[in-house]
Amino acid sequence: MKKIIRMLIIIIVLFLSYSYLIEPRLLVIKGIDIKTNFDINDLKIVFFTDTHFGKYYNQSNLEKIVDTINSEAPDVVIFGGDFFDNYIRDSDNLDSDYITSELQKINTVYGKFAVMGNHDYGGGALKIYEQLMENSGFTLLKNENMIIKDLKITGYDDYLLGQTDSSGYSIADDGMYNIIVTHEPITANSFTSNSENLILSGHTHGGQVTIPFLTDKIMPKGSGEYVKGIYNLGNSTLFVSSGIGMTILPFRFLNPPEIAVININP
Repeated sequence: MKKIIRMLIIIIVLFLSYSYLIEPRLLVIKGIDIKTNFDINDLKIVFFTDTHFGKYYNQSNLEKIVDTINSEAPDVVIFGGDFFDNYIRDSDNLDSDYITSELQKINTVYGKFAVMGNHDYGGGALKIYEQLMENSGFTLLKNENMIIKDLKITGYDDYLLGQTDSSGYSIADDGMYNIIVTHEPITANSFTSNSENLILSGHTHGGQVTIPFLTDKIMPKGSGEYVKGIYNLGNSTLFVSSGIGMTILPFRFLNPPEIAVININP
């Protein structure tokens, strides 16, 4: 019995050490190839989300994020929401000027876009988030769309705390390939479109800490049946990112911080 208890203690210590000290400091590239029947030019999108800068994920990590994004030479960069974790709680340790200067360094061919997340509304972040992103060269999309080359990018307001009603999830079939950005993946169940669509989402953190048979049952509201990765939904492809930062607890396990590099090819 003593040996078993000792072994359990060792396993717990190793788990906590790895999930607290090692995995949150990683940053992996997740490559995704999307094929479309539309006759479009090749396009590379870098998608990152859920940085949750603050108490559990220091803003000093932003330099590594920006360098990683630029190393991919993206055509388009999209941020999926939840930039800060709790701005009022953490504001004394956040430097908006530093954050803006780093985000301004992100280089793209066609532009940088962002949407709102529930933490951008909560915790007092709304006071500065919109202005910060605009000052950093991002176009904030709130139930709006932009035409980029041969496709349309539509960004939705946050599902939980924003101002999008269900009628707003109808995507016009105008003969274009659609990139749809929405913080919570559950909204993918509400989209109607006869076109081809790529839906980009975050919010779930992939569960943040993966525990078999348990993680799927304790996902945050707005996740629906989606946890992480690729889901084929008829004429739509949904990608749910595990995100980068942390909330509630400073741990990640089997969900390393990730940046998605998405290549869309005819």
